[in-house]
Amino acid sequence: MSDKSITRTPEDNFAIALPCSTEDFGRFIGSLLGKPQTISGAERGAFELRREDIINSYHLVIQRVQQQNEAQLIQFTVRLVFDDNSSVLLDSLDDFLSYSEVRPIVVTQAHLSWSLIVKFRDRRHPEKQEIDLSFLTAASGAIALGGSEDVTFVPIARFLSGGHIAFRIRHTARTWGADIESLLTGHAKHLILPQSPIRDFTQKHSGKIAALVSIIFFVGTIAACFITADNLANEQLKLVADLLNTQNALDLKLNKLLQIAAEGFWGKYFFSVFVFVIFSFVASVLLGIWTETSADTKRPSYILLTKKSEQTKIEKDQRYKFRWLSFVGSITVAIVTGILSNILFTKYWAG
Repeated sequence: MSDKSITRTPEDNFAIALPCSTEDFGRFIGSLLGKPQTISGAERGAFELRREDIINSYHLVIQRVQQQNEAQLIQFTVRLVFDDNSSVLLDSLDDFLSYSEVRPIVVTQAHLSWSLIVKFRDRRHPEKQEIDLSFLTAASGAIALGGSEDVTFVPIARFLSGGHIAFRIRHTARTWGADIESLLTGHAKHLILPQSPIRDFTQKHSGKIAALVSIIFFVGTIAACFITADNLANEQLKLVADLLNTQNALDLKLNKLLQIAAEGFWGKYFFSVFVFVIFSFVASVLLGIWTETSADTKRPSYILLTKKSEQTKIEKDQRYKFRWLSFVGSITVAIVTGILSNILFTKYWAG
């Protein structure tokens, strides 16, 4: 019996047999390609993210997912964004652990992304789940949430400014998604640094405090003008009454009254009041701006993965402390300036 070689052409058809029914296979593919539900959230506040915090975040999610259901990690990525608008994508935890940035740049954003296949106990086939966790030291324009190509852009108006920890969960099981949401919310709150109550109060009400400082300063000026005018009027009336009660001749009294009117005392006074009020108004506006900008200072956030980030942290922390001293100084200057200016104005016209 002679051997016969079998040759196949590119046009020959091949098939792969899978040990599942057509219905089950269709549901499995649908669960992978279908559009899942999405849960998103964010926590606002200052944080200091270090390499071990990212590692802990990775293990925290993996442990929670594997404790509840049969799960397989498809891919874990870390995308770092720098202050020069460049970025780097690390495709695994090992790549992140071995990554070392040599450029003198600061990390401004870190996006962690998990892609998982989860077999829920009440489902017949596994389904794809995705988790994104983003750390933002400062918000500007629109924020790209997540590390994959299918990212969500969050507008700046939602966050205003300062540090934020945002997350997004794309899931096919609502209970599972709610549990991961609770996990990430608690984790974010744990990473956010506490702020002293007085600094938190002044930062939240910086506009009201600045307006109050300006109003008190300006109202104090108006009050000083009215009090001085009242005292001067009483002195003028007393002077005229004493003159009329003297035994001088009528022509001498009339000449004295005409001399007082010709000196233009009240004209000079009201001109000085006009200048003083304008000065006080400008000063009150400037003091209000100074107070507001000093009080509305959020504690800076850092992603400490480069040497430049460590250096920047020292500089920003010093600036943050100086802003508080500047706020206290603005209040002190407003009080001292208001008191001194009113005393000098009153003493000048009283003399």
